This record gives sequence, C-alpha cells and structure tokens, in this order.
Amino acid sequence: MRNVLIIGSTGQIGTELTAALREHLGKSGTVYAGYTKCRSVPEYLQKTGPSVEIDILDRDALEKIVETYQIDTIYNLAAVLSATAEKDPVNAWHVGIDGLLNVLEVARKYNCAVFTPSSIGAFGPSSPKVNTPQDCVMRPTTIYGVSKVTGELLSDYYFKRFGVDTRSVRFPGLISYTTPPGGGTTDYAVDIFYSAVEG
Repeated sequence: MRNVLIIGSTGQIGTELTAALREHLGKSGTVYAGYTKCRSVPEYLQKTGPSVEIDILDRDALEKIVETYQIDTIYNLAAVLSATAEKDPVNAWHVGIDGLLNVLEVARKYNCAVFTPSSIGAFGPSSPKVNTPQDCVMRPTTIYGVSKVTGELLSDYYFKRFGVDTRSVRFPGLISYTTPPGGGTTDYAVDIFYSAVEG
C-alpha cells in the first residue's frame, strides 16, 4: 500500500481507521473521503491529511480522485446501516451495491486493491447458530444483510473474473468510542447504556 482512499470515512470504522493509517502509512498517502450530506468531516481529520468530498454513486468523480492521488488501495466503508436501511431500502441498495460496483470498476481500471466490510447481518434465521461455517445458508431478512451477501458475491466475481484483489470481513456489531451512532442495530445498545447511566 502506498496511497489509500477511505470512502465512508465519517462512520463507525472510518474515522479511527483513517487516523491509524495516517500514523502507519503517512499523512499524505491516506485520503479521507467523506460525504457531508450524511455526516460532517471531523476537524482533526481535515487537518492531518488530504480530505475529499465524494458521492460513491458518482463513478467519474471517484475515478478522478483515484487518478489524482494515485490510489492503489480502496477501503469502501460506505453503507446505509441496518436500522436506517429498513426505512429506505432502495437508497440502501444504491449505496451498498451500486456504489460498490463503481468502486470495483474503478479498481479494475486502475489496478487497485479493495476492502469492503461485510457483516454478520449477511446471515439469516436459517443459518446455523453454533459453529457457523464460512459457507452456509445465508438468507438474511433485512436489506442491509441482503446487500452484504450481494457485496461478497460481487467482490468474489471481480476477483475471479478480472483479478481485482478484493477482501472482506464479516464484522459483528461495532460501536466506536469516538464516532456517534450512525443507524445500525448495535447503536441501540449505546442508547440503552447511556439511558441506564444517566437515569
């Protein structure tokens, strides 16, 4: 990795990942890509390295950023989280899948590696609940889960068909200690905790 683009940097993973990568790789080579219609960019990240505004659905803009900063690795963290996604499933699909397709196409053209997180939301009620295997029945009942399964398959396709270095991890629910909740089901645990502490 020389130059890294982190899309969706304003979320639960992105803000801390950006800071960690800037410390590890250097500030100039870690490009923070936020979407201020969703959440404002923290000031400390604006000051510590390159920061760009991006809509993941705008492939031309994404390509220009990759070309300008000579990006070789893309962390695609853009997503509409589970609880919020259920309110607008069409938008969740556009961001999660159409956005990922844009990232993969740009990565194919510019020979970039791509990391897109998946989620245990990819599993469904019929998935085995004990010693769950990597490959098993995956029939999620939320649009977030459906988009994560689709994202895994789409990334696999781009690896097998075009040789794009794609990686993913099925994360459990995550809570950041620096970033406010963003609409995931795990966020309710934060609300319950603070209500108990304050009440």
